[in-house]
Amino acid sequence: MDNGIQLSAPGRAVVGIMEAFPRLSVERLRPFHFEDSLVVMQASHNVEEETYKVHRYFLTRESVFFKDLFSLPQSGDPTSVEGLDDTNPIKLSDTPKVEFENLLRFFYFGMHDDYKATLADWIAMLSISTRLIFEKVRERAIKEITARLDEVEAFELIGLAIKYDVEQWLKPAYRRIVTRSTLISHSEALKVPFPMAVMLMRSREQYWRNPRNTFPASGTGNWGVVDTILNSEIRLMEVASVESRRGENESTSTASSIQRVDARIGPRGVISDHDYHRFGPVQASYDSVSVTG
Repeated sequence: MDNGIQLSAPGRAVVGIMEAFPRLSVERLRPFHFEDSLVVMQASHNVEEETYKVHRYFLTRESVFFKDLFSLPQSGDPTSVEGLDDTNPIKLSDTPKVEFENLLRFFYFGMHDDYKATLADWIAMLSISTRLIFEKVRERAIKEITARLDEVEAFELIGLAIKYDVEQWLKPAYRRIVTRSTLISHSEALKVPFPMAVMLMRSREQYWRNPRNTFPASGTGNWGVVDTILNSEIRLMEVASVESRRGENESTSTASSIQRVDARIGPRGVISDHDYHRFGPVQASYDSVSVTG
């Protein structure tokens, strides 16, 4: 009968393809064949805490931290396994609610046209992605913030660069501080490590000593003079850091350093190289930098 003959030809063709390429359909489906489950997380910071029930897939795909966490062997007792329900969530201490929710919003809605993350949102995502090792999210956050550096105050930008280890943000912040007309205030100087504050003050002194130097015209990118000064002063700061690591003046406190500087400032207000080498290393740690926002 015709009905059997009509179906047999395409059937043999499909079988032939599968025999020739036995893994074709499996390989094509595998990227979207998820062995996933929901997991309960609790983000907490200070007195604030919030519980979430989310797909484990995004967390394990993007974060080495979570991939290792979920690969740990579990107890045979279901009641002791964290993350199964609200009564026993996986606890993320020192994780502000705003950071975790921005991360989840990016995962679940980031492809939508109406997804509009603010600068503060991206900074929050930079923080949590750095801490919980979401490498691709961190790269995206750095890219988005870099496109909006002009919106970040210069000293805050230095704080962000040090706290989250984004060295490429330091030079743009240095340039703005050196070429601006206003002096560095005491409160601003306290936001950065002391050797860095001295480096910026020395750079400003050298830049503004020449009356021909002014703030470069917007959009010209003519930072040659500024960069020459900064590169020289940064090298001095690095040399001071190396010398300090060798054990020179390890016990020198910030207060005594300031007293020595006050006593040795020259007639034009330029701090001598001799004192500059004695200031110690830049302490690139969370405790040494105050970041607002």
